[in-house]
Amino acid sequence: MRTFISMSFITMFLVMTALSAPAALDPNMILYFAFDEQLDGKKVKDLTGGGNDGKLKLGAKITNEPAEVYKGTGALKIFNNISAQFLVESFKEMDNYKENTYTFWLYIYSVRNDPCCPEEIILQKAHLLVGDVKGNAPAIFVTDPGLTLTYKFGDQGAVPGDGAGPGGRGEQFEMKKWYHIAGVKKPSDLIIYVDGEEIARYNVKRDFIQGKGHLRIGGSRIRAASFAMDEFGLYNRALTAKEVAMDAKGQFLSVEPERKLTTTWGRLKTGR
Repeated sequence: MRTFISMSFITMFLVMTALSAPAALDPNMILYFAFDEQLDGKKVKDLTGGGNDGKLKLGAKITNEPAEVYKGTGALKIFNNISAQFLVESFKEMDNYKENTYTFWLYIYSVRNDPCCPEEIILQKAHLLVGDVKGNAPAIFVTDPGLTLTYKFGDQGAVPGDGAGPGGRGEQFEMKKWYHIAGVKKPSDLIIYVDGEEIARYNVKRDFIQGKGHLRIGGSRIRAASFAMDEFGLYNRALTAKEVAMDAKGQFLSVEPERKLTTTWGRLKTGR
């Protein structure tokens, strides 16, 4: 009986330890921001543990307003000031990869109709802080009128009218609604997904290397749209279509980052 009790206790201890132990994210994930909090007023922690924390600049902030938060307690808000941006400085793993994947949740809550300069930078890898559209990309823009996403890769500019939204090219996004966005670069394809579904595929350079340059979210010459972003991830490999679909459903990342208790991803956090 003592032996049975001892073994039962040991088994329970091992199970509890396994459930509470911190677990690592996908080893190919080189950036992850939940945007739930900010440190020292201006920094947002990179939850991969890689130490590549981001900086809130020129009016960008963490919002805690329920409508503008997809998961957790906060989201990145790019609003009003045309230069407002979230910046991650250049680092080796981000500069050297060829295949890659960006994933994030996007919420567009206002647009400015301006026929002069309708593009708003959502995401870009570049060298200057404001107004640089020559970066090493991929770059993702929201355009208005039409409210579609336009994708640029290196020196390959987007074709006018070739923007895409839910359902494919020419389709428009709704305002004040959360969408899961993924951009996957593998061999010579840049594949764009919305809510886990492929909406567009662009032919790009097969051996394109990012090169040095920071990663910027926001920061434009003119404000075409204001938006919020949540749960941003960057991988130095191409996710499969199945993995993207799982990520859109909150099922791909099976555990929380190591600073949190180990729980099934997406079960304690509820999307809107």
